[in-house]
Amino acid sequence: MLGSPALFYMGTALVATIGACRFQAWLSVKGLRFERIAPASVRVADLVTVQITVWSERKIRRPLIEVRDNRPPRLLIADLTPSLPIAAAYDIPIQTQYQFRPLKRGRYRWSGLRVEGTDALGLVTQRRQYETTPAEMTVLPRPIPVSIELPAAAGWGISEAESGQTRGAGLEPRGVRNFVHGDSLRHVHWRSTAKTGQLLVKEFEAGTHAAAAFLIQHTEGTEIGSGADTTLELMCGHAVFLAEAFLRQGARVVFPGIDSTTSHGSVHERTHEIYEDLAGLQADSKDTLGQQASALAGLLPLGSVLFVMIGVADPTFVDAVSQLTNKGTSVVPLVYDADAFGGKRGVLSAADHGYMGALRDAGGSPILMPKEDVSASQS
Repeated sequence: MLGSPALFYMGTALVATIGACRFQAWLSVKGLRFERIAPASVRVADLVTVQITVWSERKIRRPLIEVRDNRPPRLLIADLTPSLPIAAAYDIPIQTQYQFRPLKRGRYRWSGLRVEGTDALGLVTQRRQYETTPAEMTVLPRPIPVSIELPAAAGWGISEAESGQTRGAGLEPRGVRNFVHGDSLRHVHWRSTAKTGQLLVKEFEAGTHAAAAFLIQHTEGTEIGSGADTTLELMCGHAVFLAEAFLRQGARVVFPGIDSTTSHGSVHERTHEIYEDLAGLQADSKDTLGQQASALAGLLPLGSVLFVMIGVADPTFVDAVSQLTNKGTSVVPLVYDADAFGGKRGVLSAADHGYMGALRDAGGSPILMPKEDVSASQS
């Protein structure tokens, strides 16, 4: 149009260069195959490493590409590291990886990833989505230490379980564990000790005189807080800590309504079951806490202690406490102040003075639990 051959040739070269760069960027993200390897089970705040392997299905030289995983939005994470750029090669697996720390319990499943590539000059960027084999990862709760002083009348063996007096008191062996100071040499399991090179002792069932049941409030709308700092997250962290403490001392621990199985094997097996069951616990039940507790009346062994973790005042639970205590079950409500987690309009905290008084009048022994920053305690 301007009648300038030089300008025409320069413009043509520029357009051709951009077209070639666009084609190279498009080619860099085509014809790829991926494989993702993620751990099947981790605990909250553990460092997770996800490995991604890429293959090129075409015999071409490729520039560097970046791989971004399609993690589920509800998987709350921290300390995310970017995956390093890689150059895929034909029939040669090239690996990259990224790391993060999960902040919240749950069972997570995701698939697919996004690839971003550029031309050799870095002028044009192309993106492409790839479907992959789904990855599944269970994030187990992390124990959150807590110290509670149990009432003297709370069951027929829980106080002894706390002091270790019930350990080895029964007749039926339940497994082996590491020797600790105070264990009798009569209970050493010599065969396992010889195999492992570590001193191991037999562990016995403590019988029904040391039985603890945990009931966690997970009715719809009763999880107060946001992100990883919620009443339910704190309850689960405290629950696994207390359950482990009782199991180590020989007590029998159950989670009615949550247990998928109840192993009579070693402490390690039972502890693993509890972690797995609590990993999937969500506040989605249609039944009130009172209904769940009432269903246990007469089902728990005589002399059991029922620990009920509650954050939102449930009027039906007060009547359930009366039923349970009349059936010989000690009820210890572990009360969480919903208002300390931000509260919710129209919701009464279980830490309300009047509500805690009603629980005492019904025969319960409520204990106000400390408020902790869950994410900070797990870091």
